[in-house]
Amino acid sequence: MFKTRMTETFGIDHPIMLAGMNWITEPKLVSTVCNAGGLGLLAIARCNPKETRENIKQIRDLTDKPFGVNQILVGPGAKENIAVAIEEKVPVINYSLGKPWFVNDVHAYGGKVVGTIAIARHAAKAVQLGCDNNIHEHSGSEGIWN
Repeated sequence: MFKTRMTETFGIDHPIMLAGMNWITEPKLVSTVCNAGGLGLLAIARCNPKETRENIKQIRDLTDKPFGVNQILVGPGAKENIAVAIEEKVPVINYSLGKPWFVNDVHAYGGKVVGTIAIARHAAKAVQLGCDNNIHEHSGSEGIWN
């Protein structure tokens, strides 16, 4: 174990984050990464709110370590899924493609908000809106622009 800004921000042992990837990051994989000392993110854009809640509960059954969810904000069901994540007090909420209207709600229970961004001005805006950290990626990495 060694300390970095990432390990201190998220309360993890190793500066390793499992990206939230739809149909790949299932509760077992997320919890395995968390139990190994990293931060696992569950992609919830493919889930309805009931599935989101069930997946969060499954992760909690498999680990007591910090974990997160990842949601594309322009997708259908985004507001409902974020509401479930807040109700369940998920430690880290990662978003892409949109403005995080939920930062204050997440911070109220001690959670962290992480933006996934591709350009510098979006990174600056995310910080201005109160995000705790940003993931910087190529604009085509999610296949959205292809």
